[in-house]
Amino acid sequence: MFEEAGLEFQILQSREKERIIEAAKTSDALLILYADIDEDILKEAQEAGRLQIVSRYGIGINMVDVAAAKACGIDVANVNDYCIDEVSDHSLAFILAAARRIIPYYNDTRAGHWDFKVADLPIRSSKATVGLLGFGKIPRRLAEKLNAIGYNVMAYDPFVSEEDMRAVDVEKATVEEIIAESDFISVHVPLIEATHHLLNREAFQAMKSNAYIINTARGPIIDEEAMIEALQNGEIAGAYLDVTETEPLPANSPLRTLPNVVLSPHAAWYSEDAFFEIRYKAIQNIIEKSEGKTPTYLIHS
Repeated sequence: MFEEAGLEFQILQSREKERIIEAAKTSDALLILYADIDEDILKEAQEAGRLQIVSRYGIGINMVDVAAAKACGIDVANVNDYCIDEVSDHSLAFILAAARRIIPYYNDTRAGHWDFKVADLPIRSSKATVGLLGFGKIPRRLAEKLNAIGYNVMAYDPFVSEEDMRAVDVEKATVEEIIAESDFISVHVPLIEATHHLLNREAFQAMKSNAYIINTARGPIIDEEAMIEALQNGEIAGAYLDVTETEPLPANSPLRTLPNVVLSPHAAWYSEDAFFEIRYKAIQNIIEKSEGKTPTYLIHS
């Protein structure tokens, strides 16, 4: 795509700040995956006078100082619609596996047993409540799927009205109501300063003892140490996690061995179609900028 648009593309496989600064000073655009683009990098780029846009492979932009970029006159773009079905499917799979006790049954039968009483009694979907923290594109799609099955769905999102939620059979709720009333809490808020450790020790203590945490968003939204303590003490029933505070998850993390934890390696986004879209659309942002157009996925802040 870059060659067809007449653009030169160079690969820098590094997260070292000094190397990123040099790239930012000598490039018209940065295409990033995991690199942190902070105020220092952006100011250096501004002084050099070349960098016009930072485009990210993915939805989350917590690794880019968007406010600093705006102050420096540098656009920030992402791809906010490439894995809506994939992540909502992954979240739904986690919820259903937890609800129907699939993992305990699997482990027990693999060990040579055959006893339906080995797991806690499941709760009927029509009597269970799923609380969604966030109500953007992904949780909205998840709510459609949950409603079709018969779950009661409530959601927290300060930017979505009660009328909008009610129109899709979702009850608008506060964070506190989600925490106190949900049987399954599915995390979908973006990682920003206000949501860092949104689920903390106090939150876990306020949850039902039969509640499950589902996280396919960002690891640091959950205070991992507090969650591990809650899992070990039986304050909550379990956690199904696609993301963790540190990735890759350290080999000695208790999350790897706790019997009431199920992990996947930040794979919720992954599919053949999503893998194509994330690359195509992130590059598209840069090409559009080079052509004097407004990038399709420009972040407005």
